[in-house]
Amino acid sequence: MGGKKIIVLTEILLAFIFTIVLFYTYAFFEPLLPLKVLIKKMLPSLLLTLFFLFLCFRIIEYYNLQILSQNKLNENLNSFIFKLSSDLKIENLLQNSLQILLEFYKGNIGVLIIISDDLKKFVSTDVITINISNITHDFKTKKNYVYITFPPHKILQDEKKKIEKIINDYRLNNCEGIIIIPILSEKQLKGIGIIGINNKKRKEILKEFERTKLAVDVFMQHLALELENSLLHEKLNYTSITDPLTESYNRRYFNKRVKEEFARARREGYPVSIMISDLDNFKKYVDSFGHPMGDIILKEFANLLRVSMRETDIFCRFGGDEFAYLLPFASSSEAKIVAERIKNNVENYKFLKDIVDEDVKITLSLGVASFPEHGNSEDEILSKADNALFKAKSMGKNRVVIWEEKGGEND
Repeated sequence: MGGKKIIVLTEILLAFIFTIVLFYTYAFFEPLLPLKVLIKKMLPSLLLTLFFLFLCFRIIEYYNLQILSQNKLNENLNSFIFKLSSDLKIENLLQNSLQILLEFYKGNIGVLIIISDDLKKFVSTDVITINISNITHDFKTKKNYVYITFPPHKILQDEKKKIEKIINDYRLNNCEGIIIIPILSEKQLKGIGIIGINNKKRKEILKEFERTKLAVDVFMQHLALELENSLLHEKLNYTSITDPLTESYNRRYFNKRVKEEFARARREGYPVSIMISDLDNFKKYVDSFGHPMGDIILKEFANLLRVSMRETDIFCRFGGDEFAYLLPFASSSEAKIVAERIKNNVENYKFLKDIVDEDVKITLSLGVASFPEHGNSEDEILSKADNALFKAKSMGKNRVVIWEEKGGEND
C-alpha cells in the first residue's frame, strides 16, 4: 500500500512540474500573448503530456502490483515448502500438502485420492478430505463449472474414472470450478489432489490457475522429494518394529506399547489384558514338513490373528511360534472371549492347503492375565500370562487358561 501512495504522489508531482515547465516554455517563446490565450494555446500539449504521463504511471502501477503479487507468492511458496518438511509422517504430509494446494488456489474444498500402494501402507484412509461439509447439498449440479488439470497428460483413463467417482460422490460438481493436480514421484502417480472452488467467476479461476502455475510446479517437485524421504523414513521405522516373516509387530515394539498402555490405564483407570500363545506341537510339523513349510504355517497363523482380534488389540511374534497380545479395555473375561475365538479359528483352519497332500490341523494354547485384576505392573501381568500358558500346556493343550493365585484354571 505504501508503494502505491508513492506512485500516486510522484504522478501528481510530475504532472505539476510538467504543467509549470510547459507554461514557462510557451511564455518564453511568446511573451506578448495574453494569459488566457497562452493557456488556451498550451492546453492541447498539456493534455497530451498529462495523458501519456497518466498512461505511463498506470503501466508502472500494474507491473508494481504484479511484482508485489509475485513476491507474495514466492514468500508463500517458501513458507509452504518449510511447512511441508516439518513432518515426516506420510499421512500428515499428505494432509498438509492438500491444505497448501487449497491455499494456492484459494479453494474451498479439498480431496486427495491416494493411488500408490506404497503410500496406502502408511495411511489410515485412501481418501483425505478438507472442508467437505462446505459442499452444498443442492442436487442440481452446475453444468458449466471450470475443470482444469495440471498437467493433464499425467493422468490415465483408470485414474480419470476414480476422479469422476470422487467428484460425484462428494458432490464437487456443485462447485464453480474444479482443479485436478496429480502428485508424482519418480515419474509414478502417487496421488491426485482435487480442489473445489466456490463463489468465483470462470475468468477469475482461470486467472488464478495461470498466476500460480509456476509456483505450484515448484511446490509439487518439493512434495515429490518429501514423499520419497517420508516413505524411506516410514519403511525404516516399519522394519525396526516388524517381524519380517509374519509382518506382525516384534518384541521391541510390543514392550514399548505395553509400557505406554499400562501407564495410561493406571492414569485413567481401565483394564488391560495380556495373552501369550503357543502353537501346540509346532516342532512336530517343522520336523515333518521342513522349516520352509513351518514359516508358511506361521504366516498363515498371523493372518488368522488379524481377522480374529479387535481393532484396538495388537499382537507380536515373541519368538519361534510364541505370540503375545495386548488387549486394552479388556478384563480377563473379555480377553477370554477373544482368546477362544482365536483358538477356535486356528483349530478349524486347514494349514498348508494346496501345498501338501494331507490336512494339517493345528491347535493353540493361550494364557491370560489382566490389570488390575492380577497385578499392578506390566512385568507382573506378562509373567502371569506366561505362567497361565504353561498351565494350559501342562493340562493337555488346546485350551485357554486365565491366571489364578492358586494356579487353577478358568475355562
